[in-house]
Order: sequence, then C-alpha cells, then structure tokens
Amino acid sequence: MTTDSNYPIPAIFQRVSKRKFTKQPIASEMVEQLLLAGTRAPSSGNMQPWEFIVIDDPAKKQEIVKSTFSGYFSKGMNYQYWIADAAVVIVACSNVKRTVARYGPAGREWALIDSAAAVQNILLTATALGLSGCWVGGINEQDIKESLHIPDDVRIIGLVPIGYSEEKALPKSRLPLKWVTHRNEYNVPYYD
Repeated sequence: MTTDSNYPIPAIFQRVSKRKFTKQPIASEMVEQLLLAGTRAPSSGNMQPWEFIVIDDPAKKQEIVKSTFSGYFSKGMNYQYWIADAAVVIVACSNVKRTVARYGPAGREWALIDSAAAVQNILLTATALGLSGCWVGGINEQDIKESLHIPDDVRIIGLVPIGYSEEKALPKSRLPLKWVTHRNEYNVPYYD
C-alpha cells in the first residue's frame, strides 16, 4: 500500500491547515500560480463555475473577518481574526448560473462541487510553493456578498487565507482506506 513517503505528489501529504502567518507578502507571480491551479480543476460539462476575489487590502480583510463565525480556532473571540494576518485572502466563489444553464437545477449543487475542486488545487499548489493556507467555511455569506458586491447567482464556498506560516503543524490522522472503500457495492470490502 502507498504511504506518504513514497507518494508521487508530496503536497497531498504535506498540506496542513495553518492559521498563523508571517507579515511577508506573496509575490504576484505566486498568487497567479495559485489562481491558475484553481482554474485547472475538473468541472461538470467544463462549465468552470469558479470565480476568485483576491483580497490584499488590510481594511478589506478586517471587514471580511467581521463576517466570520467564531469557532474552535477563534479562541473564544467573536470572529476568526487570524484570517486578516494572511498575505491574501481568496474568496472562492461559484457562479452557479453557468452550470445551471447546461444542467438545470441539479447544476447548482454540481457548480459548488466543481468550485470546491478548484479550492483544493489552490491549497495543494500553495503547499508546493512553500505557502500555507486554510479553507474557512464559517462565514456569513450574505454579509460578505454585500460587502464585495457579489451578485445573487454567485455563491461563496469559502475563504482561503494564504501566506507564509509561522506555525509548525502536523497532518491530522486520516481514516484507513479499508474503512472508506468498497468493492462493486456498498459494504463489500475493497481491502481484506
């Protein structure tokens, strides 16, 4: 069985959500590489519903923070203030009308899935470039949409703060393959 030490794409095993960033900016060429990686994700009918808003203005980042929900990593505060420390915050969006135009109402869900694949590409590329990030879903979507003038047919699937990390974090444990895989039908083990 493949292990992290012999896996052909190291970034998949090295990627860890990190929430403490240095003040070092990210070169615009690196931001472009992240965005290009996002656009290389697969999508239903090649409708490419993803759209990205890159926030690098400190005041705008603070505004976005005020639309986050508190969570475990907010350490008892009302918002996830650590997000504003990232060099950039990519607001990952899904223009659902593109996929709905081809597939009807079911396309709304598929567009979100396709855009999620784009975020995964961004996070893996960030890891490969020596950057760190985190996918943040605890947001008040409507507040952010109003703040950034995002139209109704565009959904926010998350915030992706990216920067140079100052924290050491180890990958979290994952369920063994034998617990999450099946052969030919559900509940028939793939692995013995």
